[in-house]
Amino acid sequence: MRRDRTVPRHAILREVSARLWGTYGRRPLVVLCLVAFVDAVDRGILPGVLSDVQDDLGFSDFQAGLLGTAFVLASFVVVVPAGYLADRTARTKTIAIVLASWGVLSMVTATVTGFAQFLAVRALLGVGETVDNPASQSLIADYYPAQSRGRAYAWQRAAPLFGTAIGTAIGGLVAALTSWRWAFVLVGMPGSIVAILCWRLPQPERGESDGAVASGGEARRARDDVRAVLAVLALRALMTGTAIASGALAGIGFWAPSFYDRHTSLSKDQAAGIVGGLILLGAIAGTLIGGSLLGHLAGRHRSAAMRLTAMTQSIGGVALLIVFLDVPLGVRIVMSFIGTAFVVAGFPALNALTAGLVPAPLRGMAFSVTGFFTALAGAASPLLIGFLADRFEYTVDGEVKGDLARAFLLVTPLLFVGAGVLWRGRDLTEEPTAAT
Repeated sequence: MRRDRTVPRHAILREVSARLWGTYGRRPLVVLCLVAFVDAVDRGILPGVLSDVQDDLGFSDFQAGLLGTAFVLASFVVVVPAGYLADRTARTKTIAIVLASWGVLSMVTATVTGFAQFLAVRALLGVGETVDNPASQSLIADYYPAQSRGRAYAWQRAAPLFGTAIGTAIGGLVAALTSWRWAFVLVGMPGSIVAILCWRLPQPERGESDGAVASGGEARRARDDVRAVLAVLALRALMTGTAIASGALAGIGFWAPSFYDRHTSLSKDQAAGIVGGLILLGAIAGTLIGGSLLGHLAGRHRSAAMRLTAMTQSIGGVALLIVFLDVPLGVRIVMSFIGTAFVVAGFPALNALTAGLVPAPLRGMAFSVTGFFTALAGAASPLLIGFLADRFEYTVDGEVKGDLARAFLLVTPLLFVGAGVLWRGRDLTEEPTAAT
């Protein structure tokens, strides 16, 4: 049967997009992915230039780990207000304002002259990400119905990994060509453009995609929202398991370029490029795997999301353990790719499950509290790895440094701990959800 040529092609494409993504189409998802991408590019820059920054400003591995801890210090202050804003304000406008401010702060990083200043700027940047993450994830739940929400979360969770990969690669390249300071100047510019795109997004009603528009949220207190979220046992298991595993992975990603620099024949810029490429390819593969598996799980028992993530994180953990053994460089590269892909594959399922465990008026707070615990573990992990590395001496070109391989071997098993918590929490998903 021939297509009716009286129907414009753009109308057909719009209809197909509506069937796949719902009323709002793909545009909100693309913009929110760009928000996550731009946020992550800055985080990726630091690992790519860390060795140069340490040499320039003169601080130890333990102090370098404190740079990651600065994020959680900011999270402690703003986590509850961030969830409160996500559940009550115009979320697209909030994200746009935060993103525009973030671009300026990123460029300020290039002007620091000491470790204390560097630490302070990193903490301020952590505030921005703590605010816009719950708002973005809450928006996705309202833009997209349940049947397409998993795919949307798959790409939204993958975007930061793309950003981290590209940021790490750019950081190493720019530092090799000019200076690590110019790397931070360059990544601060795109934020303003994405902020404008976000400001112009339509503002969905809370609960709109579920066919039940929320109302009356203004009368609730923030602490009541936190209590309601933490009362959901399945969500507590999800938060704990995700935080443990994500924290371990964050620490490994933070130190990975330095690991390849110290423990292989690669130079600093080559190490940054290799790690950036591995994260990028692993994120793409993991997103495709996770999105496909989540599509098959749609409509089944809600515990399937926790089962899926527990299994993929365990497989990823085994692959990453091999990376840090005394194996050839080629084996390390292949196992790094496999490990990243399988750990990433489980993330979309957990986001979709979080949106389903709480009612629409509490989703912002649920994502905020979940993000806080993940940030807490993610901040502690680089510090822990730096501390452990300093306990074991490793000589590089006649210079004594910390042994990152041993530190990684001690921290990577946390991925299995996180997977175990998720597996044990799988039967809690049928408990009643939080009340508004």
